[in-house]
Amino acid sequence: MVGARSYDFMYRFWAPWDQVGVRDDLRSLLKTGRVTPASHPRSIDLGCGSGANVVYLAEEGFDSYGVDFSAVAIAKARERAAREGVDCTLVQGDLTAPLVVGAEGPFDILVDFGTLDDLRGDGRRRMASTIDRLSRPGSVFLEWCFYGPVGELPRFSFLGSSRIGAPSIEPGELEELFGERWEIELFVRHPEIRAACFLLTCR
Repeated sequence: MVGARSYDFMYRFWAPWDQVGVRDDLRSLLKTGRVTPASHPRSIDLGCGSGANVVYLAEEGFDSYGVDFSAVAIAKARERAAREGVDCTLVQGDLTAPLVVGAEGPFDILVDFGTLDDLRGDGRRRMASTIDRLSRPGSVFLEWCFYGPVGELPRFSFLGSSRIGAPSIEPGELEELFGERWEIELFVRHPEIRAACFLLTCR
């Protein structure tokens, strides 16, 4: 993972992933009715960027939190929330740290669009520990990631994961990180960009 200063630079000038807005997979999950503000009132976006998903969840009636490594991203998220007139909690923090002050759990719905797969090795294990710590039985975790065997990736790609650039979560890796405590199901596959979205339910 690159440092906070690099993320600050990208969020200040142009972060390509931040142009997407509210993620369709998150909208789809809410449309299924499996997650509602009544059944899962507290939400957190792990690596929230400039806050599109956080604001959307607040607008949908959730007690919405967002955490990001970048101070610039959090400032932009606060501006977005103020502009949209919604109340949400936005915290600058490191999701691999033992504690994220201001975003203590438990949460009922956790979402991640591309943070876990931006880490490597022990960083992924530490973030998985954070997710465990922020959850409780019945919590759901929507995990979007580049997904596939690293050996099958192109050397470089602008359209998705590659051996140089965005790394993938490999088949079996989510089970290693979360299988002891979470039920894991494939929610949506995005083969055109070698990505997938999984829905995990905490036992």
